[in-house]
Amino acid sequence: MSDTHSALTPAASPLLDATARASLRLLLNPDSIAVIGASEDSGKFGGRVIEYLLKFGYRGRLIPINPRVATVRGLQAYPSIRSQPHRIDVAVIAAPARYVADAIDECAQSAVRACVLITAEFAEVGDEGARRQAQVVERARAHGIRLLGPNCLGYVNTHGKIALSPSLSLSALDTIEPGGVGLVSQSGALMGSLIAMGTDIGVRFSTCVSVGNQADLELADFIDYMADDATTRLICLYVEGVPSPRRFLQALAHARARGKRVLMVKSGRTESGVRAVKSHTASMAGSYAALRAASEAHGALVMDDVFDMLAVAECLKRHGPLTANGVAVFSASGGAGASLVDSLSDYGLSLASLTEGSIRELAPWLPQTHRHLPVDFGVARLSRQADGASPFGAIEAVLRIVMADPNVHAGVVMLTTGSMMAPIAQAVAAVGRLVDKPLLFVNAAGRAGAQAQAIINAAAHLSFKTSHDAFRVIATLLRDFDQRGSPAPAARRELSLEPVVKTLPQGLLNEHDTKRLLAAAGIPVTRERLARDADEAARIALEIGFPVVLKAQAPSLSHKSDSGGVALDLRSEQAVREAYRAIAFAVESRAGITIEGCLVQEMIEAQAEIIVGTRWDEQFGALVLVGSGGIYVELLRDIRVAAAPISANAAIGLLRSLKSAPILTGFRGRPALALEPIAQAIEAISQLATNLGPRLRELDANPLLVMPQRVVVADARAVLQGAP
Repeated sequence: MSDTHSALTPAASPLLDATARASLRLLLNPDSIAVIGASEDSGKFGGRVIEYLLKFGYRGRLIPINPRVATVRGLQAYPSIRSQPHRIDVAVIAAPARYVADAIDECAQSAVRACVLITAEFAEVGDEGARRQAQVVERARAHGIRLLGPNCLGYVNTHGKIALSPSLSLSALDTIEPGGVGLVSQSGALMGSLIAMGTDIGVRFSTCVSVGNQADLELADFIDYMADDATTRLICLYVEGVPSPRRFLQALAHARARGKRVLMVKSGRTESGVRAVKSHTASMAGSYAALRAASEAHGALVMDDVFDMLAVAECLKRHGPLTANGVAVFSASGGAGASLVDSLSDYGLSLASLTEGSIRELAPWLPQTHRHLPVDFGVARLSRQADGASPFGAIEAVLRIVMADPNVHAGVVMLTTGSMMAPIAQAVAAVGRLVDKPLLFVNAAGRAGAQAQAIINAAAHLSFKTSHDAFRVIATLLRDFDQRGSPAPAARRELSLEPVVKTLPQGLLNEHDTKRLLAAAGIPVTRERLARDADEAARIALEIGFPVVLKAQAPSLSHKSDSGGVALDLRSEQAVREAYRAIAFAVESRAGITIEGCLVQEMIEAQAEIIVGTRWDEQFGALVLVGSGGIYVELLRDIRVAAAPISANAAIGLLRSLKSAPILTGFRGRPALALEPIAQAIEAISQLATNLGPRLRELDANPLLVMPQRVVVADARAVLQGAP
């Protein structure tokens, strides 16, 4: 049986060869740039590109191409790229779409190595645009020219002072401060917004790239390049689609191997439209879940909000990962502090408890009643400037003492209106430079806090408009730490499945056949047999032992209980006969289905119900889903999805991350259930999915009944197809 999943799990080797890497280095660090469509008019793309390159201090040769003018912004212009005498590393094409293919040919005649296609109206507008785009790519490849775009907004390289982009966000900036956060975005407009918002909250970038339609260079190319880029310490991604999944995963693996954290936001997290599905897993592990699971398996931290992503990246760059829960809260308002504490639990965060040593150090600054968290800067002794210190000195001392406490792993300072706003901001900026923990500033004073906000901005300190933004960032930092400690993906283990697979029909399997497949993979299932009539059901029940359960069997019957196809707790032969006849009548009358028979099954009292499912994704391979099981699985949607195969240790991590985890680990006096048998069953099901690859399209084991020391699959469905 072929190892299909392994083909989608690349090694952590570089994606780019030496030639490709040199091409990207030249594209992002050119010594000479020609702008085709250059203009004096800042309302045009070509005009803004020239304006920004000059404004931010591009140090290379800048050549405007415009057949109608002699100069552009004081630079000599040329009517065509062929007519200028210089060697050109990169040409920016901001001409109408119909001229781009010819412009590529002209660039080739001038030995241009790379082109940035600002122009739109290509594949994003339909078939005609797609044909135009294919023609441009064909010509570029024939000439050995690499393309960024089309339909992109270029890039910004802060360390090289290269703002090769027409993004309007750059018009509001006077300088582009260099930093360590790399950004690759499929949306040019969003890249501009992220640069603007990131600059406002204190994020400093290395290189920001808008890839547009990814006609040639893709997300994966820039991830791989930034993994080896000395100026980039973390990589942020905004993803809409992945044209080459294996290349994408290989680039993530390379970044992980190089110690570069990758943070990612994917648009389209909800499935549009409705498709007919045969299992819970197929409906809940869609394309977004597949990309997320595969990306996380290769080290990426997947998030929901692009602006949170930037803040988390900057925190990781400055302070490294958060290593434990425990948040300190500061404010000059007792009410604001209390409100912050109330909100902590909404994000899975806890208020830290100060050590006795910290409490003693706070004695000169805070009265005994206030030497705890949350800290109130407005208490009496502090306002009297203890020991002759200024308000800044007193606030700085308190911040420094609390943030140095070993129980404190992050801090949030909420600015409220009052006389100490500027000293609070000054103290936050000063302490923030000294501590190796996130100290997040929240401006809740609005316009009244403008002076304080200006102090924070001047110090490039991370700031937020609401406490919820700050708490989401801290919660994500904790998740990032947990994810870093997760076990490495499991290795594929060969299973002997063919003897059973050969006996199974293709298509939708009934419960009995699905359980035969599970049992062949070593997964425990209920004792049961299929009965074809009421008398046979009674005889089987007698052999299995009462009480028993009866379940209707038919390939197209997905929700048996909804159709009257289940009878529980049957304790006699007569009860089994009557239940069989009632089930057959109910299923035919309600669902219009003639049953094949009834499964006679041992009845088990369980302490919890889990769903374990698998799905084959054409881009990312086998996925495993774990969540709260039973009849409410689609309603609760308390699920986690991971790339298969998964180890038992990793499966325990998934179980502990469920909202319903306390049901398994002990809740309100109920004893904890053993997680190891559940995890072993999850691992075995993931190995089954990996071994069968695309032949196993979907599988549900729901519910997996959990008892104190063992588990058993009580119901299951699967979709099987022939070998591709």
